[in-house]
Amino acid sequence: MSAEINNLSEEAQSLARVPLFKRLEPHELEHLAEDVDQVNYKAGETIFNEHDLGDGLYVVESGSVRIWVIDEDVNEVTLAELKPGDFFGELAVLDRGERSSSATAITDTHLHKLSSDAFQQFLIDHPDAAVDVICEIAARMRQTNQLVSKRVSRNVNTEMERQYTLGERVADKVASFGGSWTFIFLYGGALLLWIAANTFVLAYYGRGENGAQFDPYPYILLNLMLSMTAAMQAPIIMMSQKRLEAKDRLRSENDYRVNLKAELEIRHLHEKMDHLISRQWQRLAEIQQMQLETMHELARGGRKS
Repeated sequence: MSAEINNLSEEAQSLARVPLFKRLEPHELEHLAEDVDQVNYKAGETIFNEHDLGDGLYVVESGSVRIWVIDEDVNEVTLAELKPGDFFGELAVLDRGERSSSATAITDTHLHKLSSDAFQQFLIDHPDAAVDVICEIAARMRQTNQLVSKRVSRNVNTEMERQYTLGERVADKVASFGGSWTFIFLYGGALLLWIAANTFVLAYYGRGENGAQFDPYPYILLNLMLSMTAAMQAPIIMMSQKRLEAKDRLRSENDYRVNLKAELEIRHLHEKMDHLISRQWQRLAEIQQMQLETMHELARGGRKS
């Protein structure tokens, strides 16, 4: 087999090193090489943009390619970095729609480009390769869904924190401290110390008719301070709870978007798989029909002889 490959054209030998075409026979590689174009891109050059019309499949011969999209925050999100042997641009080729992402050459890159018609015919003629393509699409969808999920949970906190004012940050700190055991122990200790000082220490050891108490029983000053503390804490806690509710709503909305995107992508994948399978069954039916016709012709020839 290696000797036969060595006798192939340079383009066919290059295709033989691509995992997607590893099951092809030498004559099939030569036939496929006739439909493949060679394209080169400099580092940083755009191969195609999102929403461009899908005109072909690309296979990386040398160099590296970055697949990326722009999110709602107008930031570039890298979906994958492809190395030699990887292919990309298959989605727009299969459904003949727009590109779902952009592709940029990271380094000087040499690519094989297979037109949409040639790629679809290749999948029909080679069902094993079609299965490999479907498996690769599924793996990339899982990776993309994980990436989107992680970005959504991070963006909720980032977006909320970006909107906080100084007063809101202070309110959150106060509410967090007021709802901790540290605050309870410190505040309880201060209350006991206040009561003990005015009831025992200053009453018995201070000078004067009633000692040196500054807040004697029933501790009117202490009650006033407690009321003021409660009155100040209540709106601060309500402010913090209001922001937590807003963050929960935003997180729920983003979770809904992620689930909806995943559902649509899975449905899209199923449609493409059904399309590929139906085309393959149609091709197999045509081959069986041709075989039956050949057998009938041979049978007629045998009767005549």
